[in-house]
Amino acid sequence: MDGGPGAGLWGHRPRPGAAPATAGSGGTGPPEPSGPGNGERRGRWEDLGFASWVEPAYRALRPALPLLGLYVVVRLGLLLTDALAAHLTYGARPDGPLTAWDGHWYLSVAATGYPAVAPRVGGRLAYGAPGFEPVFPALIRAVQLLRCTPVQAALAVSFVGGAVAVVLVWRLGTALFDARVGSVAAMLFAVFPGMAVAWGMLYCECVGLALVAGSLLCMVKGRWVWAGLLGALATATSPMALPLVLGPVVAVVDDLRHRRTPRALAAVVLVPLGFAAYAGFLALRYHDALFWWHLQAQAWGARVDFGRSLALLLVHPWSGGYQGRGWMEWLGLGAAVAGAVALVRARVPAFVTAYCLGAFAVMLVSNSIGFKPRFLAWSFPALVAAAALTRRRGWQPLLVGFALLLPLVLIAYASLGDYMIQP
Repeated sequence: MDGGPGAGLWGHRPRPGAAPATAGSGGTGPPEPSGPGNGERRGRWEDLGFASWVEPAYRALRPALPLLGLYVVVRLGLLLTDALAAHLTYGARPDGPLTAWDGHWYLSVAATGYPAVAPRVGGRLAYGAPGFEPVFPALIRAVQLLRCTPVQAALAVSFVGGAVAVVLVWRLGTALFDARVGSVAAMLFAVFPGMAVAWGMLYCECVGLALVAGSLLCMVKGRWVWAGLLGALATATSPMALPLVLGPVVAVVDDLRHRRTPRALAAVVLVPLGFAAYAGFLALRYHDALFWWHLQAQAWGARVDFGRSLALLLVHPWSGGYQGRGWMEWLGLGAAVAGAVALVRARVPAFVTAYCLGAFAVMLVSNSIGFKPRFLAWSFPALVAAAALTRRRGWQPLLVGFALLLPLVLIAYASLGDYMIQP
């Protein structure tokens, strides 16, 4: 049976004949005891020396503790998978899979910042540190002040960022629908195959997804300035967060149509500022107003081709390109289409749907992104929609399927290397 908004994932209800929890509810049970004993129970954290805000914070987060338990299991499983990948490919060097692909660049930025001279090869801009935005490396550098090694600091940031993301996805699903949907959405998010790269390697998604979820939650609650500030931090973490600006744009258009004050305009201005500030920093440092775009084109060969290169992969499923293998793109495209359908069928608010569809559009039109698992993770509101549609039945097989794929994706990208192209 489906539970109500406060019923939790498994829809717990009072036992038949149980006394009501509070007095004055019309029941015959005894009222809740009052007096010093009850007051001590409510303030037990404060009695132990904690600040007064700890008790209400614990009560608010207590329903998420099983979700965080699942998250811890997932992270431990990914560490074991990393250890296996290390033995397969990296000569048993434990940090090999963690720093594979782009992971070592984030550590490089954390250690030395951005070079004074842009790296070039043959007169063209080369792949290097300026291609990686600063929020994740800055957090690594901050944690290193606790006398951690770079890899330990990055793992700590990744672990905490992922936990925050799981909690915020739970809160987002609860705010959009109810507690059951929030719980299912958080579980699907925790085991989504794209998390293999986001959490199994040292990639910025561990922070970026938390910031995006926080921004969307603030939008749902109408806190547009906070949504804009978190969105700015997200776009200073990865350009994949830029579709966030579509959410407040939709809200502004709706306000103008109904002749209301467009309160979301603040978020429209703030969200892109993180990316704009970084692009401006690169422009000043390397004396090129369009340096970021020139770097993407020359070092990565990235451009907007409106899906042409992706279409070639789909036509030749066993071929490979920067996006990945053609058959992998078919799987990713199918997941994106299913996610878009779920968003519409679940009637997710327009500003959340706009962000998610914008993320799908970025994957489609870029010749270097594609529908890879890591990028699909940015469209996580589709998981909230899927949870809403499968809340009575159907989410369990999805959860198991995701969980089985999760370590396989990490092994593939950490061990098979160029065969799977880029993660």
